Amino acid sequence: MSLKPLLLVPVLGFVCFLSACAGPIPKADPSQAWIGLQEEAPNDLMAERVDGKRVDDGRYFEVTPGDHRLDVTLFEDEPGDDNQQDCQGRIEYKHFKAGEHYTLVESSLGTTVRASLEDGHGKEIAATQDFNCMPG
Repeated sequence: MSLKPLLLVPVLGFVCFLSACAGPIPKADPSQAWIGLQEEAPNDLMAERVDGKRVDDGRYFEVTPGDHRLDVTLFEDEPGDDNQQDCQGRIEYKHFKAGEHYTLVESSLGTTVRASLEDGHGKEIAATQDFNCMPG
């Protein structure tokens, strides 16, 4: 008996799992503030928590108007290296508005990693301090 069919089942299951994660992002709720994520290649920035509570989808945040703390994880790939760093960051903003779209933008320069929160016009309105990074 060939092992090829036996290996195909787990691989197909994994591909289906990944495709579910990469499904369409739902339409923004106009009564909420929407926060999208933008990372630098080859890094991955994921939404983790709002005010200490886990989010359902790591690709964005949706929050009520007002004051919120956003926690993110950055999976940083080192160029020319197989090692990855997992970095935790936090941003706080007190003026989220219903129906507004915001973007949390990751940037890195050398060993410094940060993220800034931009409003719908691309203006920086808040920023993280340095991320806390550990080998992944």
